[in-house]
Amino acid sequence: MCVLATGMAFLAVPASALTCSPREVRSLFEYEEQTQIILDVEAAMARAQAMHGVIPKEAALDISGKARSALVPEAAFDAEYDVVNHRMVALLNVWRESLDDAGDQYVHFGATTVDIYGTATIIQAERSLNALDDCLATTIETMSSLAEAHAQTPMIGRTLGQHAQPITFGKKVSVWIGEYARHRERLSEVRARLRRSAILKGAVGNYSGLGDEAIAVEQSFAAELGMDTPYAADWNGTRDVLAEYALTLALIARSHQRIGQELFLLQGTDIGEVREAEPEGTVGSSSMPHKRNPRAPERLVHAGRTIPRLAEVMLDDVVNLFERDNTSRMTPVIEEIAVDSVAAARTLNTLLAELEVDEARMMANINLTRGFALSQRVAFALADHMPREEAEALVKKVIKAAYANGTDFASALKAENRVTTHLSPARIDALLDPAQIEAPAIEQVERVVREAAAKGDQP
Repeated sequence: MCVLATGMAFLAVPASALTCSPREVRSLFEYEEQTQIILDVEAAMARAQAMHGVIPKEAALDISGKARSALVPEAAFDAEYDVVNHRMVALLNVWRESLDDAGDQYVHFGATTVDIYGTATIIQAERSLNALDDCLATTIETMSSLAEAHAQTPMIGRTLGQHAQPITFGKKVSVWIGEYARHRERLSEVRARLRRSAILKGAVGNYSGLGDEAIAVEQSFAAELGMDTPYAADWNGTRDVLAEYALTLALIARSHQRIGQELFLLQGTDIGEVREAEPEGTVGSSSMPHKRNPRAPERLVHAGRTIPRLAEVMLDDVVNLFERDNTSRMTPVIEEIAVDSVAAARTLNTLLAELEVDEARMMANINLTRGFALSQRVAFALADHMPREEAEALVKKVIKAAYANGTDFASALKAENRVTTHLSPARIDALLDPAQIEAPAIEQVERVVREAAAKGDQP
């Protein structure tokens, strides 16, 4: 950490904060990679069918060996799609030109397009979730560095928009760490359900047309894709796991929004406790040169508004018609919510890694109430010498007199005989020193950081 002469502190940007890239997630849904995923699904199905004697092994070898997106060029696919107006048929027609007779005869054997594309979408969702989880691991790493650096940096705690009691900036960040650790737990739970959602159940979800070995084929199919044992029940008419995936991303986006909004407020002119980094050449305002406008916090607030709206679309998709409705077009929504979620996580990571913390301004803001924010400490100290209710009443009386006389809390306390009978001037000064952080408060931050690190080390 580097501390500036003004009391402003900032952390070096970890390289991992910048590796959270929405481009990688976006590529999952672009033609080449999406086509490759679909071909991988078809090849896994062929290998599973051959394993159980449903199709010849030479057919599975040919299909698997030629499951390459380069054999289905986008221009050829587009031309064929213009004729047949069906994505799977267009893909198969182009791909079949590269297959031998055996492969040509048995590719997509007994399958339904919904299962192939459904499984491909599950794969895309899981891979995007894995990318987001990596982003959140970096988020927690960055937050932990920030919390450790400021475990003893006093700032005012605020409740209902008012000054309450001093906390530390490390404590504030530790709350975020706990929240994002829980988000990673949620992602793990969703991942487990996605990994059981490879599907090969036929046109109406009862294995019709897939032969007597259909259930065994489906299980082998999932294993060939590196996924877990599929759910026995058909999910194509419910899509609750995909809705859960989207809703979890929405909850994470809300967390981004709350942190962004708080950092937006904390860097306002009237508070000024933190500052977003301003890259060289950045223009704060076209007409007011003095302004240094928040940018990343605005993007986080926007993500917190838009990502939950996309999740609502996925939630609506749970309400379908009969066995297998195909009117939702869920993949484009998953693409948008996945890309936007990783982009928002990257914005947060960069913001936190480059955040400037003005420790001097934090202390100055604590002192705006002339020491009254430490009133609870004084009341507790006096309660060692008199009934608690009497101690609290005495402190309230001193505060009222201090407000009336325009004096600070320390002076008012030292002028009250019933206080100085029990508390020396030095004791009063120590009680009103925001830099005197109680041990449990420091330990709390340290525990949160340790626990998050321990969870991060788990496979």
